[in-house]
Amino acid sequence: MAILAASICTRGGKAVLSRQFRDLHKDRVAVLLANFPKLTHSGTQHTTVEDGNVRYVYQPLEELYVVLITNKQSNILQDIETLRLLAQVVSSIARNVDEREVLNNAFEILSAFDEVVTQGYRENLTLSQVKTFMEMESHEEKIQQIIERNKELEAAEERKRKAKQLEMQRRDAARRGAMGPGPGGMGMGMGGGPGGFHGQSTPSYTPPPVATPTPQETVNAYEEARPKIGGGGPRGKGLQLGKKRVETTPETTSLLSAPQAAPVQQQQLQSSGAQAAQAAAAARFPQQPETPESTNEGIEITIQENLAVRMGRDGTVHSADVKGSLMLRIGNPELTRIKILTSAGGPPQQYKTHPKVDRGAYTANKVIGSTDASRPFPANNQQLGLLRWKLSAPHGSNDTKYVPVTFNCWFSRSDPGFYDVTIEYEVDPSFSDPITDLQLYIPLVTANAHVADPTQVWDQFDDHLEWTVPEIQPGGDKMSGSFEFTAEAESEDDFFPMQVRFRVDDALSTFGDVDVLDVVAASDESNSLPFEKKANIVTESYVIE
Repeated sequence: MAILAASICTRGGKAVLSRQFRDLHKDRVAVLLANFPKLTHSGTQHTTVEDGNVRYVYQPLEELYVVLITNKQSNILQDIETLRLLAQVVSSIARNVDEREVLNNAFEILSAFDEVVTQGYRENLTLSQVKTFMEMESHEEKIQQIIERNKELEAAEERKRKAKQLEMQRRDAARRGAMGPGPGGMGMGMGGGPGGFHGQSTPSYTPPPVATPTPQETVNAYEEARPKIGGGGPRGKGLQLGKKRVETTPETTSLLSAPQAAPVQQQQLQSSGAQAAQAAAAARFPQQPETPESTNEGIEITIQENLAVRMGRDGTVHSADVKGSLMLRIGNPELTRIKILTSAGGPPQQYKTHPKVDRGAYTANKVIGSTDASRPFPANNQQLGLLRWKLSAPHGSNDTKYVPVTFNCWFSRSDPGFYDVTIEYEVDPSFSDPITDLQLYIPLVTANAHVADPTQVWDQFDDHLEWTVPEIQPGGDKMSGSFEFTAEAESEDDFFPMQVRFRVDDALSTFGDVDVLDVVAASDESNSLPFEKKANIVTESYVIE
């Protein structure tokens, strides 16, 4: 009363693979499978045949057969259920059920057979449970892999930073050497621009290398010392009480110790506390490593838009805001006297220019240039914001024109204390740019969660799930999709707020309809200059409530 063997064979009876659960020699199994096709008839719809002392329970699977060889006393109904489960397992493991694919996945298929049948008797399992057992995942191993991956990324970033720092030191040394080691003078220190002093033989003072910080060190020190303004949303780190303090000078120490400093600090703490709940949830959301700035030897213009979206769990959009900026970075001192010819589809009052950009020229002709022709743009290889714009959908209007991806969440209570959750996403068909690394962060009450489909890209942690769609091409099969899992929770609210993150690199168009047409010399607009343009769209705060 048992299953003797579970086999996969061809229509001609050739054994592809077989797992014997009783003491049965492989030659005997080969003979039984060779006799099996002679007992089947194409005109019948039976799934069982008998021969001698054995019974064949079989199911066609494309060009192959999945066959159970049992004795005649075995329970035929249980054998049919076992056969159906084995066929589902084979279909889920092998993408195309043919002889080559089955042989390539023989180890996984045989392991699954062992999970379903033990000593000739079927285990009371479902397909999802078999897949879970086959995964054999370790939470500790995942954490270790993440740690190793982060170490590799940090090492790569450190190497790039060191290389860039050495390159800037070399350029700075070459620049000082070109000016000559005279006993005194002003050098290039006055004005920071490329003009005015190149053609003169004014002697200059070369300070000792130890006492002179490199431009990169100066920028880093400034970035660390200045207060962080703005931000918020899931990309932030929330209220960081243990963050390393920046060294203060005696002047700043005296200011901070003054009596009037206390109300300012109290006001800052109050404003921080108002956003503590959202910031605390966002702080746990893993941040993408910052992309190091590429080497720039000329003119680089970056158009970037940040999305801030709040939507309901039924896909209703509560609010949607777009904050855009156009930034200039110049790495060649000879290319600082320029004008940027742009196009913009919105009303003029929607766009704000930098105070030192000629507002009249931009309003009239969409030309970005300096208000003072004698003061060129800086060539410090740092990004300078020249233009900003903001777009907002009316609150409560459910307007999705600034929402590339919408989500729908479905819940059903399964066992007591557990929910079956299905999350669907859909990309707006009018959105024409590829989306990279669409990630959904789902809070969990406990680590007791199970993902139904192992083909999805996901990571599970003690307090959250992360579902990732690596790339979505316009018009492709990933324009919509779903993610199903079962997790322990008291109510649906335990899964919220969910955080969404994605980016669009090299966007063909932006929500603000801003584009760079050309870069020309300030003195001669017919003289076009080479430049590099980047357009990116990133999520600043994309929340499902």
